[in-house]
Amino acid sequence: MRKRHAGLGDRVRAWWDTMPLMRSFFLYAAACVLVSIVASLLLMATFMSAYDVLQRKAWEGHVDVEGGPYIYDAQEDELVPAFTIDLSTTDRIVFLGLRSETPYEQKPVDYYGGSLYNAETGAPIGYATLEMVRDDPSLTIFDWGGNYTEQDYLETNGHPYVSTTIDAADLADYDARERAERVAVDGEFLSLEQANSDFIVSNVGYYVSQYDSMLETPLMFALRVATGLTPFVMLVVLSIMFFRRFYRRRIGVPLAIFCDVAGRVAHQDLDFVTPKVPGREFSQLGTAFEKMRASLEESQRELWRTAEERRRLNAAFAHDLRTPVTVLKGTIEMAQMRAARGEAVEEETLRTLGGQIERLESYAQAMSGIAKLEDRTVERAPVAAGAWGAELRRQAQDYVSAARPELGFGVDMQGVPPQAELSVDRSLVEEVLGNLLSNACVHARGRVAIAMRLDDERGLLMLRVSDDGDGFSPEALRCGCEPFFGEAKDAEHFGLGLNIVQTLTRLHGGTVELANADAGGGVVTVTFDVGKAA
Repeated sequence: MRKRHAGLGDRVRAWWDTMPLMRSFFLYAAACVLVSIVASLLLMATFMSAYDVLQRKAWEGHVDVEGGPYIYDAQEDELVPAFTIDLSTTDRIVFLGLRSETPYEQKPVDYYGGSLYNAETGAPIGYATLEMVRDDPSLTIFDWGGNYTEQDYLETNGHPYVSTTIDAADLADYDARERAERVAVDGEFLSLEQANSDFIVSNVGYYVSQYDSMLETPLMFALRVATGLTPFVMLVVLSIMFFRRFYRRRIGVPLAIFCDVAGRVAHQDLDFVTPKVPGREFSQLGTAFEKMRASLEESQRELWRTAEERRRLNAAFAHDLRTPVTVLKGTIEMAQMRAARGEAVEEETLRTLGGQIERLESYAQAMSGIAKLEDRTVERAPVAAGAWGAELRRQAQDYVSAARPELGFGVDMQGVPPQAELSVDRSLVEEVLGNLLSNACVHARGRVAIAMRLDDERGLLMLRVSDDGDGFSPEALRCGCEPFFGEAKDAEHFGLGLNIVQTLTRLHGGTVELANADAGGGVVTVTFDVGKAA
């Protein structure tokens, strides 16, 4: 079970690390919006809860007032709850109210479906009294309107009603004046008032407006504003946080890694591997950086190997020069001694001097050739495998026949399809083949053979030359390609043949391998990069 979870986690991590930048940005943005919505709802709920607590505290001692209509009772100097009776379509209204001797506090109104208190403020719900209007700054009284005369319409161009605040202290005068100026109530309703003293009838009505904002404290106002701004502020804050994280994880970290890689490469520190970075695009860039670093490292190693080989070459050359120089010095000293005694210089002495001088010239030419090989340019060209293979067969046969006519010669080119097209430097490959055949002819007892194979998948051409001689010694297998290595060097052979082969094959993207055949004899296998010509 644990392994399964670990495998799933690895797959999810790999999926996330290889996700394109656009898709990961979309996921970051979606997560930012989702988190901001949830956080905003929680924070808004917290603010509203605090607002409700403060609101209930602010409404203590206040009443959630029913707006109206009301009639002014001049007898009691009080507002009486009323209801309207529409008499006609000409804006004729009768306001009918019922006096009550019970104080307000003992008779709250059953207004919200049976609840006598406002669920939000906790305040009792009821009708307003004139005392409440006078004392509570959140309550304001207005004229209900209606029962206007024809003259009222004429004077106001058809709009006699004006919603103006009425001072509660002047309500008695205002009510008496407006009752007299407006259309009077019919006698039928007046008789109702006269028959029952609990009824009051009027042609002027009022309504009470309650401004809740006047009961709102600065802290409550701040909570209300904060509640409205929370979604926007939360989105901005979380956007900054999420996008900073997105930049740091998906952009900043890869850029820092690439800057570090570039700095190390600039200081020629190539002994590292480019770290993996998240994001498909940056991952591809990281792969390109790693290929560049590996290529530079290989080039640096190649330069180091070349320099090391030249150092060893110079050391070997200096070492091998000691012999002819020593012979020359000894011969010259002997000749000088004889000359001092008046003896003539012998012809043998002159031949010795001439031979050593020729050997020095051969050394100098060999060293010059080795140095030029390092700077040789590989010039590839497409060739048909069948025709070129036949030509190599003829060249090899001619070389072996000229070097040692008594040797047998065998060729195996079945591993190269005749129709294949190869990209090679023909002169370079033929020079390598010539050096290998030269060595093979020297060491063979009775037979030399060559074989060719083509590896299509890797684009490599393999050329193998074998002989039936004594084969390579263990030291030769290990050091045979080093310059001036040889177990039987003479004045004409300085141990440079296999070193030249190695240099040329390396220039052509190949390798050299020395081995001994199971049946005896040495085997040299070289490979060449024969990819398609550019």
